[in-house]
Amino acid sequence: MKLKYVIGLMSGTSMDGINASLVKTNGEVLEQTDYKIILNYNRSTSSLLKEYVFNYHKLKDNKDFENQLSNEIVSDHNNAISEIREISGIKPDLIGFHGQTVFHNPKKKISIQMGDGYLLSKLCKIKVVSKFRQNDINNGGEGAPISPIYHKFLMQQFNIDLPCSFINIGGVSNITYWDGHTLIGYDLGPGNGLMDVYCQKHLGIPFDNSGEIASQGQPDFNIINNFLKLPFFKKKYPKSIDRLEFDSFVQNLPLKSLSHSDILSTFLEFTVLSIQKGIEMLPSIPNKFIIMGGGQHNKHLMKKLKLSLPTEIIKANHIGIDGDYVEADMIAYLAMRRLANIPITYPNTTGVNAPCTGGEIFNFLD
Repeated sequence: MKLKYVIGLMSGTSMDGINASLVKTNGEVLEQTDYKIILNYNRSTSSLLKEYVFNYHKLKDNKDFENQLSNEIVSDHNNAISEIREISGIKPDLIGFHGQTVFHNPKKKISIQMGDGYLLSKLCKIKVVSKFRQNDINNGGEGAPISPIYHKFLMQQFNIDLPCSFINIGGVSNITYWDGHTLIGYDLGPGNGLMDVYCQKHLGIPFDNSGEIASQGQPDFNIINNFLKLPFFKKKYPKSIDRLEFDSFVQNLPLKSLSHSDILSTFLEFTVLSIQKGIEMLPSIPNKFIIMGGGQHNKHLMKKLKLSLPTEIIKANHIGIDGDYVEADMIAYLAMRRLANIPITYPNTTGVNAPCTGGEIFNFLD
């Protein structure tokens, strides 16, 4: 397929902004010249959109609220498209629009990404690919994670020694494993989600910068040991979780007896040990773990991971991959795979019955 300019848009569950990537790709990448990242760009999420998303679970049955939320998401993403076009001077051929995840329940086979792809296409006057997860769910999968096929491509593009694993630490943590024959992907645990929500609710800050507050506390291992007994950690892959999966457990914790630093230290230890426990399921120990996502900037978390994981860990940025924009780059890549009708999910990544395409095409001309 002919190379095209594609903008990939990703707004993660941490709600720290819309990441936009302008990529030139054909979705197949048969040669090194078949893929090029032109520009990565971040647009801050509007305070109104943050408020809407964080209140979704309280107001999800209110249709007016859902419409407002969807329209606000589309408006913010359209602004990101306009800004990256202005900076680059390039009109893209295609938009990959992930939408804003507000609910994910693999048991019920539901994954909701808010945002109307057709409305976005009408606003920006460009073809849009969205709803990347639904076809996977329709075919027996959990709809997540959808990143492993892109991670595999990056491992090949950067000639990384195999077996290798990418660990993305966002609102939740997930892992991709590739050994040259077997591609595996699954969610690991809470990632930054519990720490970020606690900081926002109780400290009035978006997150614990570099893990400074957590580094001053002591984790409560009685709480941690009970946490690791939750059914999710016993389940074999493929498996996925919602950012709010562990809320009911956290709500019943004796947190009043702990300081802020102790609580954040405990939550950080949740992340570390859930990653450690999750990699025990891999068929072999990778030669290295490459860390990406917001968690790579948490110095205390990275220090703990280096002490906990069995082999070398490095930040994606250290091998030439911009670890903050991997998911936006991935959405651009997956959008082109949809146009080429190439699979994006696999039995060992989401539990889908067979390799499966993903994404619905919306055209403002229709």
